[in-house]
Amino acid sequence: MLDSASFIEARLDGAHSLLHSTHEYIKWQAPLDVEELDSEVVYKISAEALRVTVRMTQIIAWLMLQKAVLEGELTQKEFLSEEYRVLQGLQCTEKGAEEDDDVPPRLRDLLKESRELYTRILRLDKIVRVNMKIKQINK
Repeated sequence: MLDSASFIEARLDGAHSLLHSTHEYIKWQAPLDVEELDSEVVYKISAEALRVTVRMTQIIAWLMLQKAVLEGELTQKEFLSEEYRVLQGLQCTEKGAEEDDDVPPRLRDLLKESRELYTRILRLDKIVRVNMKIKQINK
């Protein structure tokens, strides 16, 4: 488990900020970006915007679970169960669209930033799970 509530809070703030940026892009810029594109490209852009949203949802959920463990609202055993495994799917680590010229530059930036954050959270998840399992064994 991570030792610092302030560490979790800082990550949550960053994740919420990126989610807000994604929302702003989808609400304001994406409609302009797809205005004169064919339906296949519009579909691709929509799918990639959804990929960012799914990543951010999983990241925020994981951070909230860490916060719940730190605050004693969730046990380490519960966190380790499959029921609480929120980082799921290879589709969240996909990075092909980051280099796709059909995808607007701002969305490519959001895709890259969210994938990099997702990758960092995946690494933290592995560390946290190993540490929690070690603590359970040593009890």
